[in-house]
Amino acid sequence: MCLDDILRTKQFIKGIFKAIATLQKKQQKPIHILYAGTGPYATLLLPVLATYSAQEVIVTLVEINKESFNSMKSIIHKLDFENHVVHFKNEDATTMKLDSTPKIDIILSETLQCGLVKEQQVPITLNLLHQVEDSVILIPEMLALDVCLFNHNSFTNRNENTKEGNYLQVLDRLIEINNSSNEAFKLNTDSTVTTILSEKKIKINPSDATTFDALVLVTRMTIFQDITIDLNQSGLTVPIIIDVLSNHTEEKTFTISYKIDSEPGFAMHWL
Repeated sequence: MCLDDILRTKQFIKGIFKAIATLQKKQQKPIHILYAGTGPYATLLLPVLATYSAQEVIVTLVEINKESFNSMKSIIHKLDFENHVVHFKNEDATTMKLDSTPKIDIILSETLQCGLVKEQQVPITLNLLHQVEDSVILIPEMLALDVCLFNHNSFTNRNENTKEGNYLQVLDRLIEINNSSNEAFKLNTDSTVTTILSEKKIKINPSDATTFDALVLVTRMTIFQDITIDLNQSGLTVPIIIDVLSNHTEEKTFTISYKIDSEPGFAMHWL
């Protein structure tokens, strides 16, 4: 599914190359990339390993699924990329402990679905960020969930010049993940108890139901610097309808939260 989402793969690979180029201007030693959740093909790093020598880029490859891990190792071996690899780790990236050397320069993880649901992107990121230097580059650099009012007809009839505000109004940001999120969110990765990372209480005015027809959750994604995946460009950024608005004459309030457990996701409740 990830490979079929062509723009998703293209933007991630572009972001990785740009991050490497940025670091090469600052340091002479090899750039160390930790790739958490390689899947069976280590898709996002194969073009990198084909482009750079082991003196320029080294990698730590992490995959929890044993079958995928063995497949990934086989591909790395057949393509003769093993000289790049510092560590192969068949481990859970949400709980793994990192080796202290060599220093990790880039954390790459694309264990993602739209709305940050089901997959373990957030706990993986928070666990790894706790163990690296503040200067680490995180790819994707920023992930966020915005709670928005949505006009479906205006969205359907938009063109390339239509401003987002014509069909979308942001009510609040539920959560944002970046390279300092380990300070903002405290998560015990060894616990099996559900953790609420963020919860927002939001009001809807009667006039909103006449202008907009739905409440949606929008996934915002910056891969690196100016490389982004914008609204509806990929399966990762399709608006998720969380409720349909109907005409009402009174103010209404709901809560929405983002939780971490065996199946991360969001929950919304009218009050």
